[in-house]
Amino acid sequence: MPESVGRYALIRELARGSTATVYLARDPVADREVAVKVFAHAPGDPGLTRGTHRASFLNEAALVGRLHHPHIVALLDAAVEPGYSYVVMEYVPGGTLAQHAASDGLLPPERVLESAFKLSRALDFALQHGVLHRDIKPANVLLGQPFDVKLTDFGVARIATATHTEITGVGSPAYMSPEQLADLPLDHRTDIYSLGVLTYQLLAGRLPFHAPSVGELMRLITTQEAPRLRSLRPDLPEAIEATVWRAMQKDASLRYQTWRDLSTDLAISLASLR
Repeated sequence: MPESVGRYALIRELARGSTATVYLARDPVADREVAVKVFAHAPGDPGLTRGTHRASFLNEAALVGRLHHPHIVALLDAAVEPGYSYVVMEYVPGGTLAQHAASDGLLPPERVLESAFKLSRALDFALQHGVLHRDIKPANVLLGQPFDVKLTDFGVARIATATHTEITGVGSPAYMSPEQLADLPLDHRTDIYSLGVLTYQLLAGRLPFHAPSVGELMRLITTQEAPRLRSLRPDLPEAIEATVWRAMQKDASLRYQTWRDLSTDLAISLASLR
C-alpha cells in the first residue's frame, strides 16, 4: 500500500474489486477521514488505461459534487496521476448490506423496508439528474452509524451528460433485470427490478434464483418465476410480498413505472408491519 495518494494519507485498505482498491485515508485540508478509490493503470500507460477501469473512473469523476442526497455517498474529488487515477468519497464506517443478505444475519423486516424506501428516493433523485445506477446490490449499499443506508459505486452507471464511452455487458447478473441481461435498451425500470431483488434477498436470506453457471442463471431470470416471498417468510404481510413481486416483474411494463409509486407502496408496507 502506498503511503499517500495525492494529498490524502492512506491508513488501511477497506476493499478490493475488479477495477479498483478502496483505502481509508486522511484529508489534511478538510481534517477528516475519507475513502479513496484507486484505479491502477496498465503497465507503461502514463494516462488513463482503456476499458472498464477508465470508464469506471470517468463515471465517478463526472459525478463529483453533483449528487447531493442523504442516501447517496458523496463524491468529493477526483484526479489522474502518473500510473493511477483516484476518486475520493465520504467515509461510511458501518460496512455494507451484504452482511445482512444471508439467513444468519437478517435485519428486521422494518429495517429492510426502511432501507428500500430510502434507496428508492435516492435512485429517484439520481434519475432526475440523468443517472441510472445499473449495479444495485447489497455490497453497493454502505451502512452508517446509527443505522442508515447510502448508495455507492456508480462505476457502471449510465450518465445522460457523459461524453465518454458507456460501459456495457458488466455488472452483477443475479441482480440484473431481464432486459439488462439481454443487452436491450434500458430505463429506470431496470434499477427498480434490481432494488426489488435486493429487497427480496434481505427479507428471504437468499436470492430469487440460484444456478451453477452464469448462463443458467440468466436463463432462469429471463424465463422462470421466483419462489413467492411468503413461501420463504410466511410471517410477512401480503402487502410486502405484493410490492416486491411487482418490482421484480420480468416485463418492465408490469413493474412500477415511477420511483414515487414504488416508494409509496414501500411506505404502506412498512406501515403494515408497524
